[in-house]
Amino acid sequence: MKALLFDASSLIYSLKAKNLNPLYDGYIQWLTIYEAMNALWKEALAKALSIEEALKILSVFSGLIDLMKVINPHGCELEIVENAWKLGLTAYDASYVVLAKRHDLILVSEDEVLRKKADGIVETTSLRELV
Repeated sequence: MKALLFDASSLIYSLKAKNLNPLYDGYIQWLTIYEAMNALWKEALAKALSIEEALKILSVFSGLIDLMKVINPHGCELEIVENAWKLGLTAYDASYVVLAKRHDLILVSEDEVLRKKADGIVETTSLRELV
């Protein structure tokens, strides 16, 4: 099986479900770190999580980063924007598609729209399908 590139939605899903096994030795991009922090911050603001719960999850995530491969989208900027335009995605989402293709990775996302738009360009799945 190909290696996996996790977007922030799958990463957060895994952290909240306390099922980290699929993440070990997987890939994220540096943007995922900030997206995960922002998602947890927003959940704390919306009272979906307490700030203490959000910080605890982030603490686990901080340790997990060292067990994952972090890839950089630098050098892919034009391709990312071209794909965002063609696919009707944000540049953020298009960066996952471009990096998955460039590194021959399976894109793991809980975002059904992203998976559908990336279909045919890269292989996609969700964490729910994996576990």
